[in-house]
Amino acid sequence: MQAASKVQTAIIRDLLFADDCALVAHTTTALQTLFTQFFNTDKRFGLMVSMKITETMSQSYPLSPASKVTVMAGETHLTSVDRFCYLGSYLSNTITVDIDISSRLAKAGDAFGKLQRRLWGEHCVALPTKVAVYQAVVLSTLLYGCESWVLYRRSVCRLDEFHMRCLRKIAGIKWQDRVPNTEVLRLCGISGIEDFLLAAQLRWVGHVVRMDDNRIPKQIFFGQLSSGKRQQCGPLRRYKDTVKVNMKRRDLQPKSLSTAALDRAQWRTTCQSAIAAFEETRVAELDRKRTARKQQAVNITGTAWPCGRCNKICSSRIGLFAHRRTHR
Repeated sequence: MQAASKVQTAIIRDLLFADDCALVAHTTTALQTLFTQFFNTDKRFGLMVSMKITETMSQSYPLSPASKVTVMAGETHLTSVDRFCYLGSYLSNTITVDIDISSRLAKAGDAFGKLQRRLWGEHCVALPTKVAVYQAVVLSTLLYGCESWVLYRRSVCRLDEFHMRCLRKIAGIKWQDRVPNTEVLRLCGISGIEDFLLAAQLRWVGHVVRMDDNRIPKQIFFGQLSSGKRQQCGPLRRYKDTVKVNMKRRDLQPKSLSTAALDRAQWRTTCQSAIAAFEETRVAELDRKRTARKQQAVNITGTAWPCGRCNKICSSRIGLFAHRRTHR
């Protein structure tokens, strides 16, 4: 990630998937030439390109009306789109994951709603069983493809809000109960959404590091463009930037990534320990801030209403009344 010099130069023109192919180019002219060669070669082998599912998209920043791509397949114009879905994940011309996250939230919410009457609303099912099903069904739907997401703080907050709403619904906790998110996580025996995101990302990064040097994912991960420069006024975050920030926040050194991830078992143990320590620190910090806010409110009002069962101090009588409901 901090290479001192370039070791090789590679030109990537096509990306092969399960049963599809994506052609990439820097200019419209180069893309037209590349697709014409691809189209004519298919004809020579007796194959046919499906015009219904073949689309073009321009990923440029900043966006402009001139960013539309016009590519011809013989005498047919290919459809130019601003986003398309492949294997459940959305790629957009804005080079962000906002559309993909919105799609994941909708699908996860649909999966959660279908289990409302059969599982979440059943009082005879234990809470650990509900949480296990939630993690296997809903979270797996929500975090599908999160290994390659380039996340900003706003995206993490959207995912965490959905995560906490689902846990509160499963545990039967209402907002009137005034139960903080940290207590909900302890009650359900599960960590925050950021831990799942980081674990998936570090697992995928370690897999890429252990790939052969001729693999395209590793070349893109460790490489950079041979020409051009990034904008100075707040350029878009890259996948490398996200990995570096996440590793530094968990006391992992980005410089040692190339060597530390070679041992799969050791890398997994290191990541799990770092994630567990970060979650413990995060929860403790949230508890400290909440205690400070409550103490500040008590100092301002000059009155305190202690709970007779847990000795918790409430800043108002109605707050004490709402807190006592949690002990029922």
